[in-house]
Amino acid sequence: MASANYYERLRVAPDASLAEITSAYRRLARDVHPDRNPSPDAHRQMQMLNEAYDTLRHADRRRRYDDVLATPPHQTGSAPYAHSRSAGMPPAPRNAWLSFQKRVGDEILFAIGHADDMPALLAELQRCIPPAARRYDIAQNLWRVHVGHEAVLHSLFRNYAPVVQSPPPVAPRPIRRPMERRTQPRQPAARRGERSAWVSMALVSGAALVLYVLLFGRVLLPATAQDTVAVSPTPLGDAAMAAAGSIEGFSFPADCTSSLRTAAPAYLREACRTVEAGTERVAPPTAAPFYLTTTRVASNIRRGPDTRYPVLTTAAPGTRIQLTGYTLSRGYVWYLTNFGGWIRADLLSEAPDHLPLVPPDQIGV
Repeated sequence: MASANYYERLRVAPDASLAEITSAYRRLARDVHPDRNPSPDAHRQMQMLNEAYDTLRHADRRRRYDDVLATPPHQTGSAPYAHSRSAGMPPAPRNAWLSFQKRVGDEILFAIGHADDMPALLAELQRCIPPAARRYDIAQNLWRVHVGHEAVLHSLFRNYAPVVQSPPPVAPRPIRRPMERRTQPRQPAARRGERSAWVSMALVSGAALVLYVLLFGRVLLPATAQDTVAVSPTPLGDAAMAAAGSIEGFSFPADCTSSLRTAAPAYLREACRTVEAGTERVAPPTAAPFYLTTTRVASNIRRGPDTRYPVLTTAAPGTRIQLTGYTLSRGYVWYLTNFGGWIRADLLSEAPDHLPLVPPDQIGV
């Protein structure tokens, strides 16, 4: 197929119709297509079929190609690329130019930009250059010709002057040096397994310690705080009465003067006594004797003026609390209640400013 003309490539007669040429091209394309033909020359064969079919399917190109085939062959002793033509045939196509040309290594790459007689130009190109020295890339419309046939291209194209591009230099391969031997011998497998076992034991012990801390903080500490509040002999006053609500029919401090006081628990009786003793203090005329807690769910009353002290009791929202003094602790104001507990100022609906400052040496915890 390499040295055959276009009709021989498509395996049709020179007088075949367009339908016969199209049918032959499709039949041969299915056989030589690179997707079906594993031969390494399949791509080259498909290009040659496309080249032949693209010329014969156009009536004008086919007529000019038939005229070129009718030209007699070279005369003996003539120039390598001078062809004798009949008197009625036009001279060799010279009115053609290249739109792209470059010389890379031993190949000349070019693309035909224009030709007055394209079929005659292609026929002349294929006649003067053997198939082994030329290759056409139909996808990029690019010709590749061996540098030994440069004179043919110079005679066919008027602007032939390729730019010589040297191939890129080959980067030197890096020298691989042998790896340095280890100064220390590798540990045996038994030592590595023992170390892995110790690491696993340490991880398990750490996880158990974390779990123990979580359980101790969530279970044991709340239970201890509840026991402390339950057995504390300190009088809790109205705050404890509102939180617990275990004494039915007793209202603090209204019932402190009634007969119910004798049946009340000890901490309520002590709170009533504190209220009676507090009547000796003279407050400003505008000062309220009791202050309400905020609308939070619960307000903690602690044993000392800081959050580090344990909680004595929890006051419900709206609980009436009597205050006797105040102090400062870590930027916060803490008020002392009449039963010895401390509550932070932001937990009260109103912060009084007439109470005396409790000295640090008099804060008994």
